Amino acid sequence: MQDIRLVRHILRAGGVTPTDCAAYLDIKKRTLRDRIRHANDSMGGSARIVYDRPRGVYQVEVSDEEAFDAWLRGDAGRDAIDRLPSTPEERTNYLVQDLLFRTDWITLEDLASMLFVSRSTISHDLRSVEQLFTKYDLTIEKRPRYGLRVVGSEMNRRLCLASIAVDTFLAADDLSGVISTEALDEVERLVRVTLDAEGYEINPVSRQNLVVHIAIALARINKGCYVPMEASYLEHVRDTREYTVARAIARSVESSFSVALPEEEVAYVAIHLASKRLVEGSERDEGNKGSLEITDDAWELAAEMIEVVWRAFRFDFRDDAELRVNLARHLMPLIVRLRYHMSVENPLLADIRTCYPLPFAMATDAASILAEKYDAEVSGDEIGYIALLFALSLERKATSYAKKHVLVVCASGVGSARLLAYRLQREFSSNFESVETCDASEFAERDIADIDYIFTTVPLDRRVNVPVVHVSLFLDDSSRRDVRRVIDREATESALSYFSPDLFFSHLELSSREEVITFLCERAAEAVDLPDNFEELVWKREQAAATSFGNLLALPHPYEAVSPETFVTVALLDRPVDWGGATRSGGLPRVRLARRRHRP
Repeated sequence: MQDIRLVRHILRAGGVTPTDCAAYLDIKKRTLRDRIRHANDSMGGSARIVYDRPRGVYQVEVSDEEAFDAWLRGDAGRDAIDRLPSTPEERTNYLVQDLLFRTDWITLEDLASMLFVSRSTISHDLRSVEQLFTKYDLTIEKRPRYGLRVVGSEMNRRLCLASIAVDTFLAADDLSGVISTEALDEVERLVRVTLDAEGYEINPVSRQNLVVHIAIALARINKGCYVPMEASYLEHVRDTREYTVARAIARSVESSFSVALPEEEVAYVAIHLASKRLVEGSERDEGNKGSLEITDDAWELAAEMIEVVWRAFRFDFRDDAELRVNLARHLMPLIVRLRYHMSVENPLLADIRTCYPLPFAMATDAASILAEKYDAEVSGDEIGYIALLFALSLERKATSYAKKHVLVVCASGVGSARLLAYRLQREFSSNFESVETCDASEFAERDIADIDYIFTTVPLDRRVNVPVVHVSLFLDDSSRRDVRRVIDREATESALSYFSPDLFFSHLELSSREEVITFLCERAAEAVDLPDNFEELVWKREQAAATSFGNLLALPHPYEAVSPETFVTVALLDRPVDWGGATRSGGLPRVRLARRRHRP
């Protein structure tokens, strides 16, 4: 691709100066001559890059249009150098792969020469490499006259490799020397057949990830690099259903690839299976004895997470058995991923953040328990999946508890009142729990203690403390709008009651998250009776995970509810500030609005 990219650039411009050409490829001028020489050799006489001295530019002279077109389309064979990375992202992935598969030292000069770029370009790319390595507890050791090499555990090396290889696996690339496309396809076939034979189910994405991990394991084993494992944990893994399935996969791989997999490598596969296991508890899983049984650790951890949400948000899920079961089941593979720093992709993350900001905030707070217990960062991808469980519980609560009790008053008799009640129930079934009827003559004595709305076709003499809406007997369009208006107004008024003009601040000149939080806490303390450690609790929550939610919005709040009332303090900044930086999984780098509180 490098040669084709160079030639296409010259063709599009109709001629490119050496300076512009070197800048486009991000290389030195002296390196450019080597690149042009290689491109000319690659085109095999069908065309050549030549230097037009009068114009001072490189241009392409074509001698065989048909052969040249085939070369541009990629139909002609290309050697390894033409597959060299050409963008910073591609170079970063290449360097990660190269360094992780090396067992010896290599200098910056050698890396620059291999990639046909300058030493300064490689130095810049290595900064991105080091950032990625940090996530997997890997470091680059540098030593004068030796060069550099990667330091870290074999397990972390493989996890890092897999993180960049799942979508763009380095198959059939002589430069990477990992595994051929044919071999990768064979691993995929072996895994699929074995899982089907064992009746062990994981989703297609997880299965593909497992295939990549096994392929990388084979490549590492060929280099004499194995995963060490403590005897105590190995003994524990042996007793699991996952180890039985992993052993079956290992036997197939050993037979097909003529390689011996030690017990530690089998356990390594079992760990990956455990981290990806489907635990929904479907009837198809009845044969997997014990695999769906929720562990005591997961059960208690789910309770702790629910308790955190209660303390911080005052949403009481403590009696929600379904949520606790769902959380515990989800935690079982998640705990494995956290223990071994395994990553998982969440393609719904952006939508979850946008559509379910409250459940995502709850999940972020709840995940702080996991981060503390397992000394591991819980990624946004993982938090997104947890948020879905809280969103589901909130939806159930909204359906079960938020519906209103309605009384229909009519002067035309019980029959007409029931007809109107039926129409209201049909039109607004998602809002009304019950619709009772009452004759106008009986209304004066009617007990309305449990009634939320009254819909009447006649004027009422009795004064009441609940919304009264006059509607037509046949519930025409105007009446429907009136019903909807009163329902929506009540919800809006309920939310607006938490806002106060005295706690709304606009056009603020604040330049950091620290300044914003301090400002908001000080203003809130002037209006509400707050404990002295209020700001400390806000920072405790912020340190668990940044409270930025996208669209230049942040909702900082204390670690637990401590104020005597629910209120919101708002700050609008003239310029956005960095709110905790961006993350791989869709973090939010710039934020400009903040403040929320909860009553105990």
